[in-house]
Amino acid sequence: MIIFPAIDILDGRAVRLMQGRLDAVTVYNERPVDQARQFIDAGAEWIHVVDLDGAVLGTPANIDLVHRIAALGVPVQTGGGIRSMDTIERMFDAGVRRVVLGTALVREPGLVAEACDRYDGIVAGIDARDGKVAIEGWREGTDHGVLDLIRELELLGVKRLAYTDISKDGMQTGVNYGAYRALVSQIDIPVVASGGVSTLDDIRDLVTLGAQLEGVIVGRALYENSFTLADAIAVGRDGED
Repeated sequence: MIIFPAIDILDGRAVRLMQGRLDAVTVYNERPVDQARQFIDAGAEWIHVVDLDGAVLGTPANIDLVHRIAALGVPVQTGGGIRSMDTIERMFDAGVRRVVLGTALVREPGLVAEACDRYDGIVAGIDARDGKVAIEGWREGTDHGVLDLIRELELLGVKRLAYTDISKDGMQTGVNYGAYRALVSQIDIPVVASGGVSTLDDIRDLVTLGAQLEGVIVGRALYENSFTLADAIAVGRDGED
């Protein structure tokens, strides 16, 4: 299992939010690139970067920082405000390995299909609250059920899913294990889990779901020193044995 340490960028700083609320911000590092270097020094094999400003504005606002993190040499998965082919191209040209599409999944299915046709590294970033998909930086709810949207996206060529349970994100109250168990039992594409990881036991639980649960994004637990990145990576590797 891949452990993705998360760097969420807001106003040029590495932060974490609680349940996606912009009024519940904790700043952990004034320099996101330095934070990425710390993760790499701790053994990070991937880094997950979210442009929170971009998610709200609808266009990336911290693209230079994302590019600088990608230039450090560790594979980067990134999202936040990516809603045009030009932006997708810029990300891949800068060395980003995976691009996460969110709002575009609902608003721009044509873009999703074109992106999946041109690039292997497209990830469907589905953020959900009470089983319904949220968009526009989690500020806007939709009537789309999670599974219904995934079925539509598979037809468009999406081959990987990053799923966030908004109610758990940034809360350190544990992952919604049942939601991920249901997902991997009903779909065929790999899933990356996000939201709520608070202990190594959360990662151990996710590992039991098998190889289809490809990875987990970890944020606040690392910043709050609930466990080390090295220990998380070790637990993820144990699940591959």
